Amino acid sequence: MGLGIAAVKLNLELWQRSFFKNIKSVVDIGSQELHLKQADFEELLRVAGVTTYKKENFTPLANWPGQPRCSAKPFYEMLGVENYACIDLGREHGAIPLDLNLPLEDSSLYGQYDLVTDHGCNEHAFNIAEAYRTMHRLCKLQGLMIIVQSVWKGNGYYLFDKSFFEGIAAANNYKIL
Repeated sequence: MGLGIAAVKLNLELWQRSFFKNIKSVVDIGSQELHLKQADFEELLRVAGVTTYKKENFTPLANWPGQPRCSAKPFYEMLGVENYACIDLGREHGAIPLDLNLPLEDSSLYGQYDLVTDHGCNEHAFNIAEAYRTMHRLCKLQGLMIIVQSVWKGNGYYLFDKSFFEGIAAANNYKIL
């Protein structure tokens, strides 16, 4: 799973619009990686005005799509995040192991993250309600959730449409940006 060009652009736009101003902690649902060429990544950073880029933190991008892969962690750190975590049953990139079909029982994680993301992971859980319930539990009050899901030709159990996300937002009194 990974942040391709569109997801990186989305995060950079939110950063430019000051939505990352108070984001100090992030948890990705899925052990996310950067899925784009180094030249494309550097151009996106240049256009966004990011001045904290250090090429040595992103050396795996020079080999993309080969191995090793570049974790999303240095990307978020470059945007000012101090505490990064990811949740993935496979434990890649130091992920907290969790089967998204099951409830998150570690209550010490509840409300700990300013930003919770789903960059194409939750559609792989059969128990979609529990997967999204986990996101809600992880997010701080007044926190931000980013959900990037395929609405056409996805590769999980579910395909989503706009009304699915509008329904989640309405049921939880969330604002959609």
